[in-house]
Amino acid sequence: MGARLQNIIFLSMYTLLGLWVIYTFFRPGKTAEVVFSIGAGANEIRMVKNLLEKFEVKNPTVKVKLNILPAPTDQQHHYYLTTLGAKSPDIDVVRIDTIWIAEFASAGWLESLESYLTAENRASFIPIIEKINVIQSNLYALPWDANIGLLYYRKDLLEKYHENPPATWKELINTSKKISSSEHIYGYLWQGKQYEGLVCNFIEFIGSNNGGIIDVNGKVIANSVKNKRILDFMHDLIWKYRISPPNTHSELMEESSRHLFQQGKSLFLRNWTYVWDLCQKDPFLKNKVGVSQLPKFVSNSSVYGGWHLAINAHSKKKEKAWQLIEFLTSNESQKELAMNLSWAPTKTLLYKDPEVLQKLPFLPIVERSLRNVQIRPNVPYYQWVSDILQEHINRVLSNQTSSQKALQNIQKRLTYIQNEFARN
Repeated sequence: MGARLQNIIFLSMYTLLGLWVIYTFFRPGKTAEVVFSIGAGANEIRMVKNLLEKFEVKNPTVKVKLNILPAPTDQQHHYYLTTLGAKSPDIDVVRIDTIWIAEFASAGWLESLESYLTAENRASFIPIIEKINVIQSNLYALPWDANIGLLYYRKDLLEKYHENPPATWKELINTSKKISSSEHIYGYLWQGKQYEGLVCNFIEFIGSNNGGIIDVNGKVIANSVKNKRILDFMHDLIWKYRISPPNTHSELMEESSRHLFQQGKSLFLRNWTYVWDLCQKDPFLKNKVGVSQLPKFVSNSSVYGGWHLAINAHSKKKEKAWQLIEFLTSNESQKELAMNLSWAPTKTLLYKDPEVLQKLPFLPIVERSLRNVQIRPNVPYYQWVSDILQEHINRVLSNQTSSQKALQNIQKRLTYIQNEFARN
């Protein structure tokens, strides 16, 4: 019995030794940890974590670590200025705002994706990829969320008063005045506080009147008759027509205006695509909300405000980082994001997907809006452009200055910044 036990022990040892040898020679390559830096809300983070779990199953040699940043974009921007500016290799994939691409790429902080992306994959994205993500003939990021400005309206109230969604700003004013007084609600909510959202609204307004800030040749064209008409109009929505709240210039941002709308305190709301899902989950608003393009003076105009994925130029794991970006921007991943977060896809194929269209019936409106989408000045010094616009537009809305004086100051200061940047 003792000899038999001894043979069993020896056999077990040899078996374990054999398994160890097999594992040593045939095991997968060493796991690499890729750090993905993202600032987002709790729901978005939960969804991203679900996708990362699927990615790791498909790519067992890559482990993804989330570097979660604060949701406010100004805090994210500051983090990237200090981290990427220090040439830190500690983060690999970054989710960045549309308005940071030119700044970060020009500073040498982003890896060119030209050698990673096939022509077929590149062509599968919405055309915005060539307008925003290409800086000095190099592609530096991939669009991940096609966020644009939309007009949300109380479908039930328009039906009650036999009105249609407004096609023009004049129609929006007339419909608002007719319904808001009877229902004791505001007519139109938009983002007028001194922050980036105000710039988005301004560019949408002037775009609908064929106005602009910097033309295709790089010339500053802010001080124009077209833009003055718009700035006066924005002011009058609050103080003349009184269809927007008097605190528009001091308090209204995306979330504050959304909350008012969901509380049943307004007929119309300008906001991003994410609001649709929240309205559908709201027992009070479910089946009572419609979506259309923003009204126009001359042409419909929406600002592109999407998020993008890029690789840190100083990352030590660029190939693995690209694997992650390729997965997150795939049709499969984007479909999950659309179905669960109401993100408008950046892959054109999904705009024809029956399941996605059923979940997001406003997608054809997004697709139409993307044909004439407005882009904030795609320049490396955009942060200065934004600060100048925010300050002077808000001063008009708060009755501190005239539209003419504001536009003159904007023109003067933008020209100065442009010249200084060119000189340096």
